[in-house]
Amino acid sequence: MRKASFFQRFLAVVIDDVIFWAIGFGLHNESFMVLAVLYETILVSQWGGHTLGKKVMGIRVVSASGGQVDLLKAFIRSLGKVLSTIVFFLGFVWMLWDKNSQTWHDKLAETNVVQN
Repeated sequence: MRKASFFQRFLAVVIDDVIFWAIGFGLHNESFMVLAVLYETILVSQWGGHTLGKKVMGIRVVSASGGQVDLLKAFIRSLGKVLSTIVFFLGFVWMLWDKNSQTWHDKLAETNVVQN
């Protein structure tokens, strides 16, 4: 399994965020965050590790063993993105020097992002 690059992952997040802003325009921050967590959790666990952005970029989330991510791990990963964001996005850029190219939310959920 070839790991997804930082650039691929970044563009996937940008695509997902554009979709979110279009769908969630006018929602309060709390509602927007709940929608984001549900979107990520459901799609990653039920759509082969993809979100729309990941699908476009040709990458997907897999479990540490390389298999499908279950609902609980997808939920943990989605919530972990909040932690990755809070500390000046350090959790996202962590993958640049991590030996397994994992972000904080990948580490929490025991997942990897790989190329299709």
